[in-house]
Amino acid sequence: MGVQAVPTPALHVRQMLARARNPFDISDAVLASVENALLCHVELHGWRQRKAPAPSLRCISHRHVFLLPDGDLLSLWELSYDRDDAAGGGVLHEVYESEEALARSEQRVHQGHRSAAHGPRNARPARDVPVELLLTADHPFGRRTYSETDSPDHARRLLRRAENADRPGEEIARLLETARGHEILPVPRPQVLAHERHVWCTVYEHAFLLADGSEISLYEVEHDLSGTGALVCEVYLEEGFADRAVNRLVRDRGFGS
Repeated sequence: MGVQAVPTPALHVRQMLARARNPFDISDAVLASVENALLCHVELHGWRQRKAPAPSLRCISHRHVFLLPDGDLLSLWELSYDRDDAAGGGVLHEVYESEEALARSEQRVHQGHRSAAHGPRNARPARDVPVELLLTADHPFGRRTYSETDSPDHARRLLRRAENADRPGEEIARLLETARGHEILPVPRPQVLAHERHVWCTVYEHAFLLADGSEISLYEVEHDLSGTGALVCEVYLEEGFADRAVNRLVRDRGFGS
């Protein structure tokens, strides 16, 4: 029996990002660090399995720990879970830089499967299913701290992964090159129930503090209405535009009346 080759840390992380729905959530700085890692260790972080009620759900998380040349350790967190059979089955993967982000995504996965499990019992015909979108401008998060660093890089990655044609252009990109701090705030997310399915969509405000002391915000809409299982990112200059984009997405996918 031959000896199976163990991939290098750089190859390991590239394979992990290739299967992930959200490779854009890993920053350029982290990617540069793991490209030079000396060793990689993968450990099981969590396992949940539910058989009933249908649909069944297996949700597994792993911690990928990289040893860097300076002796520091860097962790990436991977979530793997069963895709709803109604969407074609299979296993989906997501990857995150923090355990907190992993926990939020795991909660979203379980909420989506619970909605799918309870939807059919009281479901009405598709033409009568209401679409409920909850977006609000009231963000009860208090004063912004702008504690996040590497803000120009964060802005570049945010705009790069945006797939909407009307995303902010070069003028905004140049302005954000002067950012010296940023904060990411979750906007109370839209909840869409239609056709006996739970459609996941979330909105984030990316608030930037510029070098002259002024502020600017971009609004990110992340959703799974692509039809392929991939996560899609859209970015807008105003929250109202993000609101209308969500309504358009739902209508175009046939979930509206």
